[in-house]
Amino acid sequence: MTDSAEYVELHAASAFSFLAGASQPDTLAERAAQIEMPSVALADRNGLYGVARFHTMAKKSGVKAHIGAEIAVSSVGNNLTPASWLPHQCPDEPPRIVLLCASQNGYQNLCQLITRFKMRETKKTEGAATLEDLEEFSAGLICLTGGDEGPIAAALTRGGHDEASKLIERLAAIYGHGSLYLELQRHQHRDEECRNQSLLRLASSFRLPVIATNGVRY
Repeated sequence: MTDSAEYVELHAASAFSFLAGASQPDTLAERAAQIEMPSVALADRNGLYGVARFHTMAKKSGVKAHIGAEIAVSSVGNNLTPASWLPHQCPDEPPRIVLLCASQNGYQNLCQLITRFKMRETKKTEGAATLEDLEEFSAGLICLTGGDEGPIAAALTRGGHDEASKLIERLAAIYGHGSLYLELQRHQHRDEECRNQSLLRLASSFRLPVIATNGVRY
C-alpha cells in the first residue's frame, strides 16, 4: 500500500527497547498523526515501559493506540545472527514474537506473562517466556510471528519448511487460527524476500492470515 491512511503499523519499538529502538514512544504516536496514520501499535522488547507515554500522546493526537510487546521465547532455538565473516556480531538470543492486546483480559495476561519470566531472570534482560508460559497466558492476545528477530525466520533458515511448519503448528495450537498472523516485512534484502515467499506458501498451507509490518525502530 502506498497511502499511509490505508496502512496501520502494528510492530513499532521505541527507545525503551534498549539498543534496538531510537525514538521516544510519544514521538512515534505524534509522527503517526502527522502522516495521518489512524492507529499504531507499540511493541517494545520484553516490557510495557513506554505504554503510558505512548497512549497519552496517541489520545492527544487522535491516533488509536494498540498495546503489545516483543516477547522472547526460549526452547525454539536462537534468532538469526549475521554471517561469521561480517565485522559486527550479535550474541545468540532467543527469538521474539509480537503479542498485541485485543482486550483488557489480553493486557492483564501480557502483564502476567512478562512478570512470570522476569521473576526467573538471573541477569537483567536475559529473561524469556517458555511455550508453556505462552499457553497459560494466551487469552485475549494476538500473535505476530516477527521479522528477522522472530522464530519462524530462524526456523526457515535453520531447518527449512519442515521446522517452520512444526513451530507454526505449535503457535496455532496456543493462539488459534484467528489470533495468529504470519508477519511479512520488506526492507529490500535478498534473503528477506526469499523468506517472505516461503511464509506466503506456509500461510496458504495452514490457511493462516498474513500481515505486513515494517518492524519500526525509529
